[in-house]
Amino acid sequence: MENIISLDNVSYYYKVYDESGKRTFHAGVKNVTLDIQKGSFVALVGHNGCGKSTLAKLLNGLLIPQQGKGKVLVNGLDTADDKNLFEVRKTVGMVFQNPDNQMVASIVEEDVAFGPENLGIPQKEIVERVTKSLQKVGMLEYAKRTPTRLSGGQKQRIAIAGALAIQPQVLVLDESTAMLDPMGRKEVLNVAHQLNKEGMTVVLITHFMEEVLDADVVVVMNNGEIVAKGTPMQIFDNADVVDKVGLRLPRTVELAARLHAQGFDVDRHCTDARLLGEKICQLLQKN
Repeated sequence: MENIISLDNVSYYYKVYDESGKRTFHAGVKNVTLDIQKGSFVALVGHNGCGKSTLAKLLNGLLIPQQGKGKVLVNGLDTADDKNLFEVRKTVGMVFQNPDNQMVASIVEEDVAFGPENLGIPQKEIVERVTKSLQKVGMLEYAKRTPTRLSGGQKQRIAIAGALAIQPQVLVLDESTAMLDPMGRKEVLNVAHQLNKEGMTVVLITHFMEEVLDADVVVVMNNGEIVAKGTPMQIFDNADVVDKVGLRLPRTVELAARLHAQGFDVDRHCTDARLLGEKICQLLQKN
């Protein structure tokens, strides 16, 4: 499968000053090599401060690897080359953590139109893009509403619509569910997976392990480095690594694995809470 984004030995360092004013450097990411395949759903996980958001910003040129510290290619375009940045940022759409910080207009449809307007898209096409984008996230009926009166999950779906209106090939969700309640998180994840089914490459950055169950690839980060990569089940089977980086397995996976280890007839990879609950009820009835 074709790679749409490739990172080759990428590092990024932040300047840090102590109380005396002495300057040091902190590695946001260190020696990261990663290929993201076109049409895939990639989940990037790790605790706060592990480098996830730094890596997210490197994917669309918001941050550039320091000279000699690796290379990021988007559709073969080097993000370090200024003349490529416009195309790179059209290719990779970003949605951040706080939906309120992403709202720029007082009406939903105007907010979604902001991106294509800045690209100089003709008005007729902007209207078409706004309608189509709102339809994709299930928010067309809210087109004339005020964003501030929407729920957190609805606001984040509007933010996704704004990114879609630019017509990117990749959607990066940088902790986009972190500030939402369970229902809001579910709404955003459903949209992300539907977009992926339609062919869009999705990069989901999260510390909620329950959100990675249906990903194609899970990448685990710690201290700016990639410490594990594989399918969700391959990562879940490596529980020691998950624990060391301050994460925990999804509860259904953890419970199924424990029951399986005790000799019960339970698939240790079960992720469906309903099926697992039915199985536990059957086991209790037998015993």
